[in-house]
Amino acid sequence: MKIKRHESFRYQFVEPITGEFHLMKEGQRTPSGLMKIHNISPSGIAIITPLKLPTDRSTTIVVEFSLLRGTEPLKLAGRILYEKAIPDGRLYGIRLETTKEEQQYIIGGIKQIVKDAL
Repeated sequence: MKIKRHESFRYQFVEPITGEFHLMKEGQRTPSGLMKIHNISPSGIAIITPLKLPTDRSTTIVVEFSLLRGTEPLKLAGRILYEKAIPDGRLYGIRLETTKEEQQYIIGGIKQIVKDAL
């Protein structure tokens, strides 16, 4: 079996991580809302929230969360790609605007979560 190392991966949480988000549009910021992280990759995240969010491309979403307890929270911006209604609220897929360092931090956090689960 050939492994495609250039393709990114996505980690789905057994127990979702809680975080906060806010929206930015034309310099205006919304109040913070609560979210649960459904899954994450180095360049994307899926969140669950009871709130209905705008999915237009001109709105930036800023998510803030800690992958590991006791660590400094990540604060990442992105764009909402899709929305799906689910029993717990709404699932949003977000394309994150991450740097290489932020991507490595996410990968390291996921590896630690998997290691701690064993």
